[in-house]
Amino acid sequence: MSLALSAVVVAAPAGADTSPSPSPSQVAVPAAPSITKVVGGLASGQLAVRYAPPASDGGAVVAGYEVTIDGGTTWWPCVGTTGTCTLTNLANGTTYDVSLRAVNAAGPGAASTVVSGVPSVPVGTDPDKPKKLPKNRAWTNATFKAAGNNLGVDGSRTKLGVGTLPQLTFTRSIPDKRVVESHLDVKAILQDGRVKRIKGAWGWISDRTAVFRPMKYWPGHATIMITSTLDRAVLGTAGRTAVVGSKNLASTWTFKTARKFVAKVDGQKVNMRVWIDGKKVKTFPVSLGKSEWETRNGVKVISTLKEADKTYTSESLGLGPEEFYELDAPWNTRLTPTGEFIHTAPWAYGRIGRYNGSHGCTNMFEQDAKWIFDKTIPGDVVLYQNTGGDDVQSWNGPGGLWNIPWDQWLKKSALGHVGSVDTTDSTAGSGGLQASA
Repeated sequence: MSLALSAVVVAAPAGADTSPSPSPSQVAVPAAPSITKVVGGLASGQLAVRYAPPASDGGAVVAGYEVTIDGGTTWWPCVGTTGTCTLTNLANGTTYDVSLRAVNAAGPGAASTVVSGVPSVPVGTDPDKPKKLPKNRAWTNATFKAAGNNLGVDGSRTKLGVGTLPQLTFTRSIPDKRVVESHLDVKAILQDGRVKRIKGAWGWISDRTAVFRPMKYWPGHATIMITSTLDRAVLGTAGRTAVVGSKNLASTWTFKTARKFVAKVDGQKVNMRVWIDGKKVKTFPVSLGKSEWETRNGVKVISTLKEADKTYTSESLGLGPEEFYELDAPWNTRLTPTGEFIHTAPWAYGRIGRYNGSHGCTNMFEQDAKWIFDKTIPGDVVLYQNTGGDDVQSWNGPGGLWNIPWDQWLKKSALGHVGSVDTTDSTAGSGGLQASA
């Protein structure tokens, strides 16, 4: 939605008393009006809010009306035709929650009951949706995956951590990726009912697949809604054939986030601090990777890859017999396929919280490692800083894509920059699962 959103509605109702107004202290605020219907407007990006004036309330005279959307704190004045308020500069295909209130000399009255509406584009007014589709056309559908960054869960069935990255994969290659991005709207319904637009960008990791990355992590305790108006949209031309969105792409996909869990691990302070919903709840001592085995910096994301018991061996790292070890550890939470875990390290108790000495893993006391093992869920974020190591590669685990610099991520978006879209598969890495210690 543009910040230039505007509204058009009533002046004083016909027949209103035009005699000199009493002082504000003598005037009662008006009661709430009643919204009778919210429908698409006459032009693209509009909603027409139809309403009935408030019932008589001790003689309170209505001087005008104001409107707000999505539980916001900004109220726009309405001027124009009695009984209808027209909102403009909205996103087509997006659901908006609308509320009205009446105002007079005493101030604003109570807000009306919230009613939802969806701006729709009149047929033929969206340049990407012509009235008459090309004769040579191929329909495309898409599959949505909430936990698109390989968290190991079905995001439609369980709440996720705030580091999850949703993914959309089409059944055909998309020639004009701008059309796709401009017909997808991402918002969050917060715990208190407010609706928040999410700032972020779609990044293409192939000609068929796009991943949405927020500029910041998702809000906790929220329902994330991705609304598509790609039905009948012409998504470019391949040869002489137009690729057109199927009717199934008039859809809204949702997933839910759990509490906002973010842990920060500092290699210089050799500790881990944990925040839940913005409140620091834990500080744990740790020991990270030693010289030449430095733990990687950057965002790492928890998945389902956890093991209550695990044996770490020097052989798995390709070390020679002079560095032989075989160590059993409980409560192992994997962070990367290249072998970084958070785990108990009984052999390292003397250095935990004092200095770094592992082969890249995060060594912890047993009760602390078990807390992480028990309390974290897929999508939870662990941010590493000051480790002395390189940054996490974009392909290295569920958190990888978070580590692409934002200006580089925008090059993967048709709306994020001018020029061709970088469709490199940033999730493609090498090798299978490894384990350090």
